[in-house]
Amino acid sequence: MEFSLSELNNVLGDIKNLSEGKRDSLNFKNISIDSRTLLKNDLFIAINGKNFDGHSFLPDVLDKGVKSVVIKKGMQRLLPSNFPYWVVNDTLEAFQKLALLKRKKLNIPIIAVTGSVGKTTTKEMIGGVLNKLGRIKLSHSNFNNEFGVALTILATDIKDKALVLEMGMRGPGQIENLSKYSEPDIAVITNIGTAHIGLLGSKKKYYLCKV
Repeated sequence: MEFSLSELNNVLGDIKNLSEGKRDSLNFKNISIDSRTLLKNDLFIAINGKNFDGHSFLPDVLDKGVKSVVIKKGMQRLLPSNFPYWVVNDTLEAFQKLALLKRKKLNIPIIAVTGSVGKTTTKEMIGGVLNKLGRIKLSHSNFNNEFGVALTILATDIKDKALVLEMGMRGPGQIENLSKYSEPDIAVITNIGTAHIGLLGSKKKYYLCKV
């Protein structure tokens, strides 16, 4: 499932530095935030994480022969003067918007599972029940945050019959954010307890964030 130039421009704004002659041939196989596993036909997004900055890996990315990248405003100096790129205010937000684009291209049901405990077990049980439909995509291990949920959506194949996402919460608004760019058809809440309550302060606030 490719991402076309027009689709990406609609989400990210117009691409910079792209000559007219290349506009009809610029498509991308996948969206990547990892320079280690990046392929030539992927679109790389340089994300600022807590312990890393994707912009520092741009030399490695360019060496792999990619056709374009998404960078934060002000980082254009790290690219060759004639290299095509998208520039955005927030690369994580751009990454999530592209996950939503992929989600809209997937014509399959999406189930989101959250709760204080039991998320992974419930996710696996749902996947087991749905297996009779064919191949089911499940979130890997702890891929339940703002990076992992988006990565799981982007890794979902057109041959998959359903997608079961695990969603974790560490603070206010996080489930809402994950839901905005995954748009699940079905939501499952395993339970609401006091696990992971540190950023919330009370069980009542935890409950309000879940629902």
